[in-house]
Amino acid sequence: MLLDTIPDLEMTGRQRSPVGGEVPSPINPPSGCSFHPRCPFANDRCKSERPKALPIEGGTVACHAIEEGRLPIEDRTYALNT
Repeated sequence: MLLDTIPDLEMTGRQRSPVGGEVPSPINPPSGCSFHPRCPFANDRCKSERPKALPIEGGTVACHAIEEGRLPIEDRTYALNT
């Protein structure tokens, strides 16, 4: 989701989707995964446990949904580097 918000500098006409939800307070960040308040794939584990960075092809991912298989690796652009 974060990668999809990058502005289209090449003016390809590709639509960008803003990330929904409220930006968490940097003074009082959420517990668990810092992106869980804005993630449509978040569950209770995401709210309580910070995900560990895991190596995947082409980078790293810190996402319980990827780790648990709830979000297929093909859709990993939603969770890369969150």
